[in-house]
Amino acid sequence: MTSLSPQGKVDRLLRVFERTGGEGQWTRAFERFPDALRTRMLEHVPIALDERPVLAHFENESRWTLITTDKVIIHRDEHTRSLAWTELADATVDTGYASAMLGSHPRGKLALSQLTLVCVSGERVAVELEAGPPFIGLWNVLKTVGSLRPG
Repeated sequence: MTSLSPQGKVDRLLRVFERTGGEGQWTRAFERFPDALRTRMLEHVPIALDERPVLAHFENESRWTLITTDKVIIHRDEHTRSLAWTELADATVDTGYASAMLGSHPRGKLALSQLTLVCVSGERVAVELEAGPPFIGLWNVLKTVGSLRPG
């Protein structure tokens, strides 16, 4: 994916998202959010000239996640964490959490909302996202990013 243009990366990741999940109440292509929300998200993290915002989960001002063509930005309360694609090795759901949700919730896999980003360093970063098809779509996008990261 690193050989793709920034717009090529946007197109590829949006296709993965739409094919494997899709929009929800809080999760959609970045361009489909109102201008004011897009501006607020971008105020928290510098974006390179050739970097493009792709997808976002915006629950409220305190809880949102943005995927760009170069990084994943997680904003919770007053803390913003940015993980470059080069830092990501995988995206997964912790086994204990998955077992508990699959065994106790009638929606099964569609009840999952907590994704774990596994960094190359071994660090694990938990991200709470919108359950249902948007979660599955973002999970697949992040697995794609992790498996195709440069380096």
